[in-house]
Amino acid sequence: MKGVILAGGVGSRLRPVTYLLNKNLLPVYDKPGIFYSIDLFKKAGIKDICIVAENHFLDDFRYLLGNGTDFGVRLVYENDSPLKKGPASALNHAREFAYGSNIALVFADGIFDVDISNQVREFKEGAHVFLKPVEDPSSFGIFETDQYGKVISIEEKPEKPKSNLATTGLALYDKTVFDKIDRIKPGLKGEYYTVQIDEQYLSEGKLKASILEGFWQDMGTFDGLFKASQYWYNKKKLRKDIAKKTLYNTKKHF
Repeated sequence: MKGVILAGGVGSRLRPVTYLLNKNLLPVYDKPGIFYSIDLFKKAGIKDICIVAENHFLDDFRYLLGNGTDFGVRLVYENDSPLKKGPASALNHAREFAYGSNIALVFADGIFDVDISNQVREFKEGAHVFLKPVEDPSSFGIFETDQYGKVISIEEKPEKPKSNLATTGLALYDKTVFDKIDRIKPGLKGEYYTVQIDEQYLSEGKLKASILEGFWQDMGTFDGLFKASQYWYNKKKLRKDIAKKTLYNTKKHF
């Protein structure tokens, strides 16, 4: 399985910070946001990764990340369309990179602390999307499920949401995903959305959705960026405190 990281977007909700810097390069506690996407894939055993971003930011990503050697992965880069036709259109730029392979997709502005290695290992065909309950469902792609967790309907940023289960931007797709992109018609604002891909898998009876176990936070707003940084600060501080306590107890014993 290959990985695709969508690192585009103008970051309008994070202006003026994002006038000169891609939002996915902003620091989340002690490292740039996109590092977490790379870590997520590497942890899942995915080491062949394509980063899709607008042309004027690609050099920034290349300078920071290189070919991925320092991360123990292989990184390639693709230029997103300057017309900004949405995330499904951005994914389409990884078509040649992913040729003949199943893919894992993640939006770089989602900050994760999860392990999906089991799901990646077990995935064969269809689509598997990862959901989380949110407080503001009208800002996300929303999945309605029945009492058994089966997806009933999908809607992008609904005015009247049927549930609060939002796509986290993390999904596994089989190699037919690009054929489905070819069949998408423009949605809101003339853009192409990944939920339109999911709808096609749903109509084929090949869509699986599960609640993501672990941490996820959209960093596309200042509040979200703060919450993501706070989570990692608290987690790493706890690790340091435990390490210090262990060292102290060891010295005390001797």
